[in-house]
Amino acid sequence: MRNRFLQNIQTTLLVTQKDLLDFWKAKMLVATFMIMPILFMSMFGFMFPQTGASNPFSGKVSTPYKNAPMGIVLEDQGPFALQVADQLREMSSSTGLFKVQNFASFESAREQIVSGSLKGVVVIPVGFTEAFNSHRQAIVIITVDDTNPQMASIIYSEAASIFKAISDGLSTSLIVNMDSRADPSFVLEPVSVQQRNLVGSTTNTFQFLAPGFIALTAVMGVLSGLGAAISREKEQGTMDGLMVAPVSRYSIVAGKILAQTVRGVIQGFMILAISMLLFGVRVYGNIFLMILVMLLGVASFSGIGIIVTSMAAEQETAQMMMMLLQFPMMFLCGIIFPIEQLPNWLQAVGKLLPLYYAADALRKIMVLNASLNQVIFDIVVLGIYSAVTMGIAMPIFRKVMKR
Repeated sequence: MRNRFLQNIQTTLLVTQKDLLDFWKAKMLVATFMIMPILFMSMFGFMFPQTGASNPFSGKVSTPYKNAPMGIVLEDQGPFALQVADQLREMSSSTGLFKVQNFASFESAREQIVSGSLKGVVVIPVGFTEAFNSHRQAIVIITVDDTNPQMASIIYSEAASIFKAISDGLSTSLIVNMDSRADPSFVLEPVSVQQRNLVGSTTNTFQFLAPGFIALTAVMGVLSGLGAAISREKEQGTMDGLMVAPVSRYSIVAGKILAQTVRGVIQGFMILAISMLLFGVRVYGNIFLMILVMLLGVASFSGIGIIVTSMAAEQETAQMMMMLLQFPMMFLCGIIFPIEQLPNWLQAVGKLLPLYYAADALRKIMVLNASLNQVIFDIVVLGIYSAVTMGIAMPIFRKVMKR
């Protein structure tokens, strides 16, 4: 009994040794195995930067979004409106919160929000100066980019804090020169802030997550599917049979890509349906434009998937390499967290990946009802990625399969 137990232990250790030796011989697998945890934890460290206390009165404001682009529309040209606008620019500059840009109308500023050039817009409406002169609260309207509720909340809070500081300064001077006719609410808060949504009702976190997850699921589906399909058939030897068959190699690859594309699009719409039914997500844009973006997103990663799986000798190596691509993209491309939280150099890395443009286009379409012209840049980038990666992938696939 004891001998059998020791023999089982010895067998277990020998099998362990054999598998570890096989693992060590697969140098590409070892490399990806080592890089994954380092990359994963490094990204989390940058994703959640430490921030201290904020004090807009002293100009010390800690925020993950420095110098966010903010528009201002002066519908009221009265002296008090101009004074408040000047204070907004001055405090935005001194605290490093916003880069304020002037716009002639709310619609022109809205276009810039939809295109991604602005994070929000402040409107000082008609009647602002008249309300102040009549000892009534003067209203300021703030609109932020609703595609990202987390960032929108921070941008709105920071803008509101600046106006609170402006209002408190005015309140102090009013109290010193108290007028018995003044409304108490006007004396305590001369300037009040209201929020206006770009489209529809107030957005929630799922409205931000759903487009990103749709894009990510479609991409992961094609990467994982191609990795399993091509690598598995290479290991089993069935790929050799396909390659010697009297059919075009392009047809073989096209068939596998089409199968994974169908799977990815179906999974994407399943996520959309669940988000709409359970979490109140709404689609404000064109559904056919969404499908176009999804197809281009899948196509842009099909070439990458073919390149990786063609280079991997084993299915396990291919899957590990796919994971090395997939997990960083979740954080670098703004799928779960705003990309603006990352350092500038990591933002640049994220914007080199096609998933960023797929998620960005889907959010603009779903949340802001963006038109084709407003997402044309994202579509062009995805189209270029698709053409370039497929152009590189096909010769590599044919060369590897000839070995």
